[in-house]
Parts: sequence; C-alpha cells; structure tokens
Amino acid sequence: MSNEQMTDDTTSERTTTPGTDLGGMFPRAFQKEYVTITRGEGHHVWDADGNRYVDAIAGNQNVNIGHGREAVAEAAREQIERLEYTSSMLFANEPAMEYTERIAEFTPDGFEHTWLVSSGSEANESAVKMARQYHYERGDEGKYKVLSRRKSYHGNTGIAMALSGFPARKTKMEPLFDNWPKVPNGSPYRCGFCGGDGGEACGRRCADEIERIIQQEGPDTVAAFIAEPVTGAANAAATPHDGYFERIREICDEYDVLFIVDEVMAGFGRTGENFAIEHWDVTPDIITGAKGMSGGYSPIGGTMPHRRVAEVFEDVEDGFQHGHTYCFNPASAAIGSAVLEYMTEHDLVANARDVGSYMRERFEEFYEYEVVGDVRGKGLMLGVEFVGDRETKEPLAETGAEFQSLLFETGLDEGVLTYPGGGHVDGDRGDHALVTPPLTVDRGVADEIVDRLHATFERVEAELSD
Repeated sequence: MSNEQMTDDTTSERTTTPGTDLGGMFPRAFQKEYVTITRGEGHHVWDADGNRYVDAIAGNQNVNIGHGREAVAEAAREQIERLEYTSSMLFANEPAMEYTERIAEFTPDGFEHTWLVSSGSEANESAVKMARQYHYERGDEGKYKVLSRRKSYHGNTGIAMALSGFPARKTKMEPLFDNWPKVPNGSPYRCGFCGGDGGEACGRRCADEIERIIQQEGPDTVAAFIAEPVTGAANAAATPHDGYFERIREICDEYDVLFIVDEVMAGFGRTGENFAIEHWDVTPDIITGAKGMSGGYSPIGGTMPHRRVAEVFEDVEDGFQHGHTYCFNPASAAIGSAVLEYMTEHDLVANARDVGSYMRERFEEFYEYEVVGDVRGKGLMLGVEFVGDRETKEPLAETGAEFQSLLFETGLDEGVLTYPGGGHVDGDRGDHALVTPPLTVDRGVADEIVDRLHATFERVEAELSD
C-alpha cells in the first residue's frame, strides 16, 4: 500500500538541513542531513514541508500519551507560574511529594519512594550509587562492581556506559570508564546455549552464567546486577527465556547482590504491565524509569528502591551521598503527575496490552519478507530483526549505517517514523528496528503502522536485491 493510498496530506518532497547549518546546535552528526519536525498531535508529527508521519516510535520511545495533550500543557503552565524551581538540597516541594506518592501507587508492592532525576542515564547512575552505599552502610565496603548483560544499553553517562554492553555506542569512549563484567543476555533468537528452543531450562542455564561471574569476581566485590526486562536500543524488544529472571532472583539472594531492573524504556505501561518485570513473578530490589514518566513533556527520570533497600538509609545522618541541581524539580514533577493521571484516566496500560497483542499478531505477516529473521516483543514494545539468511541468521551484507539509513529514509517516504539500530550480533553487524507507538493508539492506528511498515519493508527488500 503506497503512502498516497493511506493519506492525502503527505507529499514526497522533504527539505533537509545539513548538520553544519543547524543554527548554533552542536549536532549529533555534522555529516548528516536532518528533517525538521515542527509540530505533533496525538500519534502524528509534521515536518517543515507539511508532510505528516505516523509516529511509530513515540518520539524516542517516550511520548507515551501522544503529542499535544492540553491537560499536560496546562499543568506545566500552572506550576511554572507558581514555582518553577527550588533546591532539593535545602527544601521540599509539593509537586515532587505528590508525584512520588502517585508513583508509589503505580509501582509493585514494597516500592514506596522515588529518587527523581532528569534522565534514564541519571536514574541508572543513581541506582548504582544507591546499591554501593546500601552495601557500604551495612558494613560490606568491598562491594562495588555491577554486573550487566551483553546487548544492553543503560545510558550515556560514565557509570551507565560502564554498564552497557553496546559497542556501537561506547567504543570511542571506552578508556573513560570501568568495563565491568558482562554476561549473556539470554534472548532466545540468538541464544548461545540452545539456539532458541531451550525454554525455561535454558533460561535458568543462561542465568547461571551470572553466578559463575560472581564467583569469578569474588562475591564480596559484587554489589548489583542490572538488566532490561525487555531490551531496548541494543536488541530491539528481545526478552529472555522464561525461568531466567526467576533464577537471577535466586542467585542475587544467595550472594547478597541487589537486582536492578532498568525500565527506562519498558516501564510505565509500555509492555502492557505497569513495569515490564511484572510479566514474570519476580520482585527486584531497585527499579529505574524515565522516558514514559513525563511522556516527553519534560526531562525526568526516577530510581525506585524497594523498602528493604530504602530502610537502610533511614538512619544515615548525611543521607544518600548523591544528587544533582535538578533532582525533584517541581515543574517536571507536576508534568509527571499530569502524565500519570492521563494514563490512569485513559487506562493506557490495558490499551498497550490489548493493542500490542493485536499488533504483535500482525507482525507475523512480516515473515513474508526474506530479510526479516525475527519479530518479538511485549505490549507496544515490538521489534523486528533483519538478516541476510533466515536459516543461518547471518546478518545482512549491507549491515550497519548503510541499511539503517535506507530503512529510515524509506520509512519517511512511506509516512512512518522508524527506529533502526544494530551492532547486536558481534559489535559491528546486525540490524533491527524498534516499534514503540504512543500507548494511546487503537487497532486502526496499529493497522496503519503495520501497512506502512509493509510498504517500507517491501521497498527495502527490493532495494537490497538490486
């Protein structure tokens, strides 16, 4: 189905601006040509030429309630007029207290407090520091290492980069941070132990690698293990075998290691549960969140410790030895409250579960393209992996920036925003795409997204065959 057949308000003309001509911006890439997005409404955005695109990636997996919600804009205006900022080092503020109480109602039982920051990277940095100080205050001063998984991404700041198993985003910065040990990620499609069909037994086998590394590093040095329940940018909506997270919980309990779940992308309803870890019968020690917390309306993130962690800090005279200027920002907190209220009023978690299940079924249609090796995901966090040979799972020959640019530009031609990524096979090769529309989409919009992706994949496959 062509773009013209699906809508009559998208044109084929697109103006781009080189990275060298973006005003005073230091762009992501000076060599890139950028389309300028000028406005958004609901699940659509428009560029400077008036072309309309269905936002199948929710901005950057964060515009969970859609673009242009007046209730959020009004909440922001009211709070900024009343009090835009106060220092959390010196004062409390009502919006932060109210918002964190709302979060406590949204999180699993036992999570009663939130440390509010400005991004997912900060949330994960805070979680690591919280884990370190937790052990320190209990007399285990040698515990500081944090284990993480290959094919993972936890942020772009120092500690977050040390956690990330994502060579494409860290190679040039490698000397600047510790490279803590990495374990297998346990996703079935490229499982190194079973090839994909090992089920729960293989899930536990993959998790046992964590125990092996803890023993190798020394249990008295390991403070925490961090994982994304549904992987984001590093492996496009991959999930582990059943049994994996249950076994991790057992191992962490045995070795006094805190289990941190990175829900920066998957949390706050995206996968059809309040938090993705709730798809499994597991309670972590710390949850981190960001992206969907503010729906993209303000930078915000949060670190949410279980009460068994938080209570260790209750008698610490100088408190948590951490903080930033914009922690507990009142304007961002008011926006976060408005977003969470909107999610609750419109039952968006249930909608993500229902529409996501429908969309996941339709994703099976993509196997008609020989370049599609795997479709996967939960709720409205779905992924497609592309391969050069479906039987061997060999990556595309045109892997990397060449393919990802082709996919993105073709998607724009077809009126849909895509989120290509890669490098998950061996650090250089491998290609995939995340599909993460706003949680407000209905089945009609899901059909529109799938139809536009069909048109995109068909053209991409033809281009690769030429």
